Amino acid sequence: MDLSNYEAGRRLEYRVRDLFRRSGFFVVRAAQSKPIDLVCLCNGKSVLVECKAGGSFLGEQRKRELLGFAQLTGAVVVLARRRRRKVELTNLVNGRTVEPETLLRL
Repeated sequence: MDLSNYEAGRRLEYRVRDLFRRSGFFVVRAAQSKPIDLVCLCNGKSVLVECKAGGSFLGEQRKRELLGFAQLTGAVVVLARRRRRKVELTNLVNGRTVEPETLLRL
């Protein structure tokens, strides 16, 4: 059964939400993905997560917008994608792959 882009995206958002919750974060999923998919908070740290599933991609304009959120809020902005049945998290500022636990040390 093929999932619609919406269903695939929602499924990824829930997987990422659960991943951050297991690492001790309080997670809020934004309705209709505006302005960001997930807001994750823990020990004074904020992580904003943009989820991209299926054939979705992050355009340059959206990337600049997300980096602006990071600068405005002092939060880390992470892109979450599904790669080979695993969730891959990438810090948008430096392009490095991260795990939720390492984000607490930033």
